[in-house]
Amino acid sequence: MPSFDELSFIPKAIEPYCAMEIANSRILIYAGSFSLIQGEETVTLTGEISYTFQHEYHIEFHGTGSTTLSIWTQLDSPTVISTPNGLKGECIINMIKARNGNCFYGGQIQYLFSEQKKCTTWHWSYINMQSFIGAKIQHDNLCSRSVGADRLSFLCNDGTRIIIENINSTNKDIHPIRITHRCKLLPAKGKPLSHKEVEKYLNAFTHFISFVVGRYHSPILVCGQDKHGQLSFYHRVYYDKSRIGVNSWLPFPHDQEIESLWPTFESIWNGKDEDKADILSTAVHWYLEANIGSGKMEGAYIMAITGIEMLWNVILEKKEQTAKEKLQNLLKKMNYCPAFDAGSLINTRNQLTHYDSKNRQKYQKLTQEQKLQCLENALNVLELAILYWLGYQGHYADRLCENKWRGSSTKKVPWAGTIGDELLNGQNDN
Repeated sequence: MPSFDELSFIPKAIEPYCAMEIANSRILIYAGSFSLIQGEETVTLTGEISYTFQHEYHIEFHGTGSTTLSIWTQLDSPTVISTPNGLKGECIINMIKARNGNCFYGGQIQYLFSEQKKCTTWHWSYINMQSFIGAKIQHDNLCSRSVGADRLSFLCNDGTRIIIENINSTNKDIHPIRITHRCKLLPAKGKPLSHKEVEKYLNAFTHFISFVVGRYHSPILVCGQDKHGQLSFYHRVYYDKSRIGVNSWLPFPHDQEIESLWPTFESIWNGKDEDKADILSTAVHWYLEANIGSGKMEGAYIMAITGIEMLWNVILEKKEQTAKEKLQNLLKKMNYCPAFDAGSLINTRNQLTHYDSKNRQKYQKLTQEQKLQCLENALNVLELAILYWLGYQGHYADRLCENKWRGSSTKKVPWAGTIGDELLNGQNDN
């Protein structure tokens, strides 16, 4: 296993930002001359390319040139951006200003990468990870005391290893940096991998991390390093909702238990059984969208219930049963006896999806607090059903626990030690 010191490498583009205390500072990717190309037309600019964190993060460019060509008349058309050191990508121009014979341009970059090399190690980072492996990053520029692990190691089924490190765990007494976690991928047997080959691990691990923390988290500043120490960057804009505060099933200080959950998750996500992979990706998608409140209260609730229905059809034998009977049998299978009436979940679903005036009147009589509690009850069942299907045997944070003292909501999953071998073996049969 690699030593902790091996994770000290940070891509050059990150270094300036990690030293900054200003919340929305930019990460400089490139400074100097670069070209914008559309068809046979080219303009050369001098300026900067950088990551910028505002409401969401994106890659942008600003530059100054002396010519205006006809390509600027099509501002919404994709344009190639190219630098002398080999970075190349696609951008959209959204700003043009002419003054004193100079033209000032700006825009956003969709992706930016260098000539692709096969690399023996790959690195990437996560921003603003508020409550995973260590320090909780506060929005008031204060960093709370670190809890849990500050370094976890995930072994893939082919021997590739992913290590994630919490940068803020060693910065408890200073302003937190928004790049909170960095990762390192070590290919099996040191086999060099291109960024396209690495993407299958990135895709699986990103969805795994998102499921663990209950919100979308995407990698930034993906960087490969070959055996000669040369770098291969791959910058891309990702859809991200990580700034939204939500509940997560992961409890502290039991974060290391997710190391055992990863092999099953990865074997299904990247496995040969396309049906199981689709079940997992769909369940995670519905869980994340419901957990962050997409579609507001009603939309989130319908997605949560739909996820539960899909999983009871996967986990249970398909028999002619009512929805209430299937839900009750799912809970029994999971050895879970919730404090709420499970049948109420189906009643609320029917009130939303089976339209008639009586159903609408029943739903409209619910208070906002009751509607929120219905959603929390559904999310509670959905996250447990996913964990059950994955064969997880560790602890979880019960979102329905009324006692909010630290650790009071932490429980062993209700089926711990009772899952049959046929379920566990079935998940790893890819």
